[in-house]
Amino acid sequence: METTDFSIVIPVYNAEKTIIELSERLQGTLNGLSENYEILFVDDYSRDSSWNLLKKIRKTDSRIKILHLAKNSGQHNAVLCGLRYAVGKKIIIMDDDLQNPPEEIPKLINKSNQGYSVVYGKYLDKRQGIIQKTLGTFYHYLLHRLLDIPQDIYLSNFILITSDVKGHILSIKSSYSFLTALISKTTPRENTANVDVLHDDRKSGESNYGILKHVKLFSNLIIHYSSLPLQIMGFLGGIISFLSILYGLSLIIKKITNPSFGLEGWYSMMVAITLLGGLILMSIAIIGEYIRRILVEITYSQPYILGEMEL
Repeated sequence: METTDFSIVIPVYNAEKTIIELSERLQGTLNGLSENYEILFVDDYSRDSSWNLLKKIRKTDSRIKILHLAKNSGQHNAVLCGLRYAVGKKIIIMDDDLQNPPEEIPKLINKSNQGYSVVYGKYLDKRQGIIQKTLGTFYHYLLHRLLDIPQDIYLSNFILITSDVKGHILSIKSSYSFLTALISKTTPRENTANVDVLHDDRKSGESNYGILKHVKLFSNLIIHYSSLPLQIMGFLGGIISFLSILYGLSLIIKKITNPSFGLEGWYSMMVAITLLGGLILMSIAIIGEYIRRILVEITYSQPYILGEMEL
């Protein structure tokens, strides 16, 4: 398959009010850089008329390619689908809501030309509400800690990667995909950089990432890309076991020093038994979740189902 200079991969979900303007601004920006480019819109089973609009946009320029997922698979899996069909030497990943201005793409390209395989756009002023900004900050804190990413690397959804990095990402088979995690696992720290970019106000609607979706992201990130839950339960189990031994020794000593010492503390004992029972059940649930995910990976590792496409 013939390569292009640039590929733009955009996951689309309920973006009927922005994709026409986004397409026009992208074409205006990219035409000033090269005639040899492609734009891939991946519709993640939108509930509005996004797919019909993409079909119309596709007819205006053969360099625009559209893919439609047969069911909603999430932003990261939609991006993976686009990467699989992207043929650019450099690939830019961005959102569909125009908060990533297409006019900022040359900044990522120029930074990449300095020898970097991955370039994250660093927002000078992130235009979000307090709740979204707080959840996003905590999410990226988890990413840095769990994936051992240096704190000086600002993580965002506005990313440039080279075709080599794309190949490494696609070689990892997983049903629970996090783009940043996949990038961090395949790209050395010294090949990753930031560049300052603008972050515009949302043109319409609200973010698709509400509190519940963030909680799901947090849990998937913690369970799939770390052993933190097991470590926490192991630590608690060790502490409780140690305290139980001390308590048992104290009872023995009391009995030796005071033969009349009898059974006391029935309520405290019941509390201890209940606590230990709850911890055991929680541990079993966590281990069960890990086993379930192993089973999913072995029996069904398809992160998305592709419906229609026009390439």
